[in-house]
Amino acid sequence: MDLLLWLREAGVVLWTEQGRLRFEAPAGVMTDEIRERVAQRRAEVIAFLAEADVAERTSVWIGMPDGVRLAADVFRPKRHGVTISEPLPVIWCHERYRRAEAVAGGIMTKLDAQPWLKELLRHEYVVVVVDVRGSGASEGVRPVEFAVEETQDAYAVTEWLAAQQWCTGRVGMFGMSYSGVAQLLAAGAAPPHLAAIVPQMALFDLFAFLRPGGVFRDNFARAWSELVHRLDTQPGAARADARTDVAATVAAHQHNVDVFAQAARLKCRDSRDEATGRTLYEELNPAGAIARISASGVPICHLSGWYDIWVRDTTLWFRNLTNPQRMIIGPWSHNSCGNDFLATEHLRWYDRWLKDIDNGVTDEPPVRYFTMSAPPGTQWRSSAQWPPAQVRPTEFFFRAGPAATISSVNDGLLTAVAPTDPDGVDVYRVDYTTTTGRTTRWADGYGGGFRYHLTPNDRKALTYTTPVLSRDVEVTGHPVVHLWVSADQPDADFFVYLEEVDERGESHYVSEAVIRASYRACGPAPYDTMGLPFLPGVTESVQPLPAEPVELVADLHPTSNVFVAGRRLRVSVTGCDRDNADTPRRVPPPVVRIHRSARYLSRVVLPIMPSP
Repeated sequence: MDLLLWLREAGVVLWTEQGRLRFEAPAGVMTDEIRERVAQRRAEVIAFLAEADVAERTSVWIGMPDGVRLAADVFRPKRHGVTISEPLPVIWCHERYRRAEAVAGGIMTKLDAQPWLKELLRHEYVVVVVDVRGSGASEGVRPVEFAVEETQDAYAVTEWLAAQQWCTGRVGMFGMSYSGVAQLLAAGAAPPHLAAIVPQMALFDLFAFLRPGGVFRDNFARAWSELVHRLDTQPGAARADARTDVAATVAAHQHNVDVFAQAARLKCRDSRDEATGRTLYEELNPAGAIARISASGVPICHLSGWYDIWVRDTTLWFRNLTNPQRMIIGPWSHNSCGNDFLATEHLRWYDRWLKDIDNGVTDEPPVRYFTMSAPPGTQWRSSAQWPPAQVRPTEFFFRAGPAATISSVNDGLLTAVAPTDPDGVDVYRVDYTTTTGRTTRWADGYGGGFRYHLTPNDRKALTYTTPVLSRDVEVTGHPVVHLWVSADQPDADFFVYLEEVDERGESHYVSEAVIRASYRACGPAPYDTMGLPFLPGVTESVQPLPAEPVELVADLHPTSNVFVAGRRLRVSVTGCDRDNADTPRRVPPPVVRIHRSARYLSRVVLPIMPSP
């Protein structure tokens, strides 16, 4: 902060006492004007001092083998107001969204954005945040995301940190979203001094995320692309040192790839990017690093939430890696995990692997998850595996209504009894106004907020609703939907939602799946899918709809939720999610049929946890 630096150079001493700002100054220095300026910025000054009391911040360059320099913030903890001189373990973040911001009057650091890091400093860990190459204040250009060069950078940074005199030689990593993936890829590079990582909300399969079931998640791709372009190319990144013009570095970032344009062109898993000549979904897919990550043996604590964009991915990481592992899934969306929780779980993992503290974390069952709407005091559960061994797949069939719950297109029933009707079918003309809104789990992934209003969407949908539940029904695991469909056009999209209907008839979002009929072909997966359907999505597997009914199979995002007695369970189906996915608009809109007969058993298979 310019004001604080000036005051300190003038001999003014500032500190906080019981939340109040105090200062002492040589005679004549503290004029009324300066006093007024300090008063106006009191909150900012106190926040700055609180950080300064915890750690000493230094910005440095870290050189890479190819000559590119990465900008880094190093926070060294203080003890009794003095920077600790003896070596300490280091944890660091490979940051995609600027390690620090230059704001009016000072610098906003990672400690401001993620206050839980101060608890790690208080427990005497050095915290380091590094701008990825081609972003923030770091040099370089980004032709793709998740580039091999970036993983090589992570190796170099880890080893550079381990060699510093203030490091014990043990290095860990932290970070969420992009930085969560960066940790896993760093582990795959096997830096000798990487001792533990805590990936939070980390992507697993790039194609399955951007084109789930073959449907392009264009809203996320566009919004995220615009976000990183702005952060990469506009002023605001904090410089690494006073001598370097950050504007020149940022100007080079103008050559970074247009992420949205690149993704929009790649329609299949084996599509080749014209600019790079590479099949990016195959060559740069994080899931392709499974063998390397496992071989590294780096201990991993996975964190996610049931409403996160990558909760399914988190379970796949856990299932496919052989490292010492722990997986925690709470009742969160992408951006809603609490600071106290983050501090506690990170500390437990780092203390065990970076300080050799026998805190029991590795003696506990490796899976810890939160069951939503469970009785108070019973929400947090533990398991030796995922999914829990006790769950039982239970079929709920689409039936003719009325369920007398909503004035939807069909108001169908959902029951545990299979239909006997030889010709049961629901006819639906695709409505291009259907949407789950602009504050979905997908929007929350780029900071757009999280809140659903599904009842209006259900009124335009095909719905299948159970009778009122006579007892609590716990669903824990991966629901799977089977749709038998036909259409009057060669293709159509099917969006499927799992919901709870309350006593007032309002729908509450639990999970979802999407599948484009032409991408329906299932095939062998290159990794363990836990028995869930795998859609290869390669060019030769994409086929138009035939005249006769065909089966579409898709897994919904995993959940752990108690459907409370007195409420209902619902599956709704639409042909469009206007604000979240790219469904081609055909004129006239397709007329699709959901077949629900004795021959064509459209249904949802729910992983039911038996009652105690």
